[in-house]
Amino acid sequence: MIKYIFVSLVLSLVLVNAIKVQLSTGTQGFNRHPSPFIPGLNNAGGGYTCVTCTLILSVVEQYSLIHEKSVDAAMDDICGFLPGEMSKLCTYMVSIYGNEIVQYFAEVQHADDVCHKLNNVTADVQPSPLVSGLHKGKVHPHPSKVNESPLDWFKDLINRFSKDHSPLEDVDGDKFSDEITFRGYNWRGRDCDDLNNQVYPGSKYNNPNAGPYTDWNCNGIKGLNSTSNIGYEDELCGNSGPMGVIVVGDSAGAHFSIPPQWLTASEINSTTYNGMIEIIANEMDWPQRSTYTGWNPSTNEVPVDSIYLRMRERNLCNHRDYQNTAVNGADSHDVAFGLAQTIARNQETDAPVLLFLELIGNDVCSSHHDFDHMTTVDEFTTNTLTTLQYLDTVLPSGSHVVFVGLADGRVLWNSLWNRTHPIGATYEQVYDFLNCLDTSPCWGWMNPNETVRDFTSERAANLSLVYNQIIASHTYQHFDMQYYDFPFDAINAEWIAQGGQTWQLIEPVDGFHPNQIANYLIAGYFWDQLTQDHPEWLGSINPNNQLIQQMFGDQGGYN
Repeated sequence: MIKYIFVSLVLSLVLVNAIKVQLSTGTQGFNRHPSPFIPGLNNAGGGYTCVTCTLILSVVEQYSLIHEKSVDAAMDDICGFLPGEMSKLCTYMVSIYGNEIVQYFAEVQHADDVCHKLNNVTADVQPSPLVSGLHKGKVHPHPSKVNESPLDWFKDLINRFSKDHSPLEDVDGDKFSDEITFRGYNWRGRDCDDLNNQVYPGSKYNNPNAGPYTDWNCNGIKGLNSTSNIGYEDELCGNSGPMGVIVVGDSAGAHFSIPPQWLTASEINSTTYNGMIEIIANEMDWPQRSTYTGWNPSTNEVPVDSIYLRMRERNLCNHRDYQNTAVNGADSHDVAFGLAQTIARNQETDAPVLLFLELIGNDVCSSHHDFDHMTTVDEFTTNTLTTLQYLDTVLPSGSHVVFVGLADGRVLWNSLWNRTHPIGATYEQVYDFLNCLDTSPCWGWMNPNETVRDFTSERAANLSLVYNQIIASHTYQHFDMQYYDFPFDAINAEWIAQGGQTWQLIEPVDGFHPNQIANYLIAGYFWDQLTQDHPEWLGSINPNNQLIQQMFGDQGGYN
């Protein structure tokens, strides 16, 4: 869904028209939505390929107009701004397709037409509202500047997205890593010994033969108190009730976000794409800043709050015990039949967890212009029960599961439709363009038809009701359960009371996800609810926190 549209978009900034290259790989795993990296998977009017081509060439066109440069010079500039291998790849693709692009821009009036001439779009697509004019000029030959194809690097990058959403660089196979990206410690607590699969965050394992000096759970607390002859882990944490935090969910749980400056032609410069490779390696997600597992320090520019940070503050023994297993595009079927199995927890040897099952939209959202592709209540019930049955086999006793209800996505259209997207068009035009090509992440909500939006929200509400029905009729051996509505209305009211506006809580590029401010506010909302409803789930404040901080400082940090 939205991940594939915009990951394709951003990667196409480095490829210009790379979708024409017949890559042999595609995205596999749990997300069952079409991938733009698989040749032939075009929707109506060219689908993802057309969206990619049109948006990219719109940015190129706008950049050329703003800086009064030719199209080929604009492409050269943008390639030069990209980091490392991406710059080489961009230059390579421009050397192959640049002449055609420049020539077609000189002949036609819209980026759609250029893309059509590049055989990316079928003939019946209407001109795109995303472009307002055309930079026409003399066609300049575009010499080849790269002799070797860097596509092997690109193929390797895409292959990494086809893994099972466990850490790629995981030497000992315990599902934790000491690398930051590709599902590394941006997503799960950092592994302090990637050569020992009994050492990882959340572990309670203690090998008596190794002595009390080993940091088995990577929380930075280790060593022996020579006075009491007790290991510091036991002395400072043993009776503190440690508890990990896990989220299983979708792109909102992973905190999907694309920097708007990437698509704002007036802001593109030599620093715009700094950090781009790491962002792509994190699948355009920011779990390190998310509602559930965010661990980045909060700043005025990037406010970060999370359930994990609050659990850690309450008990420093919880350091690094977080897992974000959310995947862009995941729905209840994906969780039940694959995603839940990526959780790393040993029922016998690990600490219990506070687990959030968060699926706010993909069961009702798709690019299809009908209601038949929405998950039914019966299907949602079956999927959720399947997930819970599996969780009861892996979660340690004393764990807790929090269900997060589906969103009421009517807020997207209501607050954005007449505002301007970073690409320069209104959101109404962007939504219409995506719907026209059958590539919208949510035809049901990103839709001018109020009846369609209302039906989508009604189905979402009916699916959310399933959670309380399950709580009332089912019990599990290793965890108890709690349901909360997705709290956008609550945090929106809080934000407006502070002088904000609703649109400021929504991601500007995709117009679909909660943004950083919203993630910050949602964390506080859930924490307040749990403090009121289940304070025992959060554990007691560890009286040894000050001593831990004095003795172990930042407890090994995160990097």
